[in-house]
Amino acid sequence: MNTRNSITIRYATIDDIKTIQDFQIRMEHHIEEEPSPDAVGKAGVEFILSNSPKHGFYIVAEFEENIAGCLRISFERSVSSNGFFWWIQNVYVHESYRKIGVFQKLYREVIRLAEEATDVVEIKLHVHTNNPNAIGAYEKAGMAKSPEFVYIHKIKLNE
Repeated sequence: MNTRNSITIRYATIDDIKTIQDFQIRMEHHIEEEPSPDAVGKAGVEFILSNSPKHGFYIVAEFEENIAGCLRISFERSVSSNGFFWWIQNVYVHESYRKIGVFQKLYREVIRLAEEATDVVEIKLHVHTNNPNAIGAYEKAGMAKSPEFVYIHKIKLNE
C-alpha cells in the first residue's frame, strides 16, 4: 500500500489546538536560538484558529487517525502583482511521520487551494539556514531558492 495515499489533508479546527500548539513549541525549540516563551506560541496558535480566515489558516495532515503534521498560511497583498502571496509558515511534521510524504501532501494541497482561489500569485516561505532537513523537503517539493533576503527588526511586546 502507498503510504502517501493514506495521508489525508484537511483544514484545522479549534479541536486541533493542543496538537498544533505542541507542534509549534517543538518547532520553536528546534530552530530558534532564543525561542519565544511557550505560552506566547500557544496563544499565537489559538489566535489563528479562533480568528480565521482573516489572519490565515492551518491545514493538517492525518495518518492513521493521528495528526502527523501541519502548516499555516498567512496572506500578503502584492501591489506589483495585484494578487496575494500565500506564506507557508509554522511547518511541522511529527518525528514519527517524517519521510513518508506528509509535507509533500500538505504542499500539494496548498497549491490546489491557491489555484482555486484565483487571486493568489505566489506561494512563499522562509526557512532557517540551520534547518537542512526542511530545506531538502522544500526543494524536493519543487520550491526554488529566492534571491531575496529577510531582514528583521524585533519589537518587544508587553508581556
